[in-house]
Amino acid sequence: RTQREFDQGHIPNAVLLNVNGATFEKDAAKLDRSKTYLVHCAAGIRSMKACNIMRTLDFTNLYNLKGGFNAWADAGNKPVK
Repeated sequence: RTQREFDQGHIPNAVLLNVNGATFEKDAAKLDRSKTYLVHCAAGIRSMKACNIMRTLDFTNLYNLKGGFNAWADAGNKPVK
């Protein structure tokens, strides 16, 4: 998600990495590859792209949140700001 989207509300404990940002690969490479990640964007398209890039960086425990943040919020979950 973008900084603006993130600032408007996000999943608790989410870490912001913008797949369209210039430093996405470098920033993602700093994450612990042994952990499991729920990857999401607003609707699910950018997170698919992010998962594909992260797989090339040897991440194996990735889950793309179907429908993205919007679906998560529409399901009644409460975002934080």
